[in-house]
Amino acid sequence: MSSKNKSLNFQLKPQSLDAFCKKVITRSRNTSNIHEALNVLEAFVSAFATDSQGSDIYNEIQSVIKAHSDKTREKLMQEKIQLLQDGLLQKNRTLLASVYNSISRNGFYQNLGQATAKIEAEKIPEIASWVVQWSNNARQKAEQASGYPDALDFKKASIAIDEYQSMSDIAYFFTHTYQY
Repeated sequence: MSSKNKSLNFQLKPQSLDAFCKKVITRSRNTSNIHEALNVLEAFVSAFATDSQGSDIYNEIQSVIKAHSDKTREKLMQEKIQLLQDGLLQKNRTLLASVYNSISRNGFYQNLGQATAKIEAEKIPEIASWVVQWSNNARQKAEQASGYPDALDFKKASIAIDEYQSMSDIAYFFTHTYQY
């Protein structure tokens, strides 16, 4: 028998899939991994259930996955917002950079807006000042380290580029978007 004729057939019922998704969610503590697994599951179903696409059962199965995926996406964003809030309050550049690197730039700005909204208003000017000052100082050090006008050398200046990128975007947020 050639491998061309071999296949694996299985049945997927919405109730069983819902139970499976709940099991996956309870087994992992990492929301990002859960969300990624649900995305892979959705792609798997889309790729291998082509004969059923558009059917009621197919749509119901996709709805089950989407419902769980939406919940994990929301939980993931809330976790990112909390991490941003903590990073700003603790003045932790490494934490801020890790959140910055884990989501899109647009998502970062959205989450940053929500994180700053949760911080007491009287703390914002100090945080904004710290971010803007650090960003300006880092840029100045990188310019001096390069030896060329309008060129930046973060490595020579001993500045982590991901920290500079995140802090620069946060500084932009505070100076152009947020009224502090």
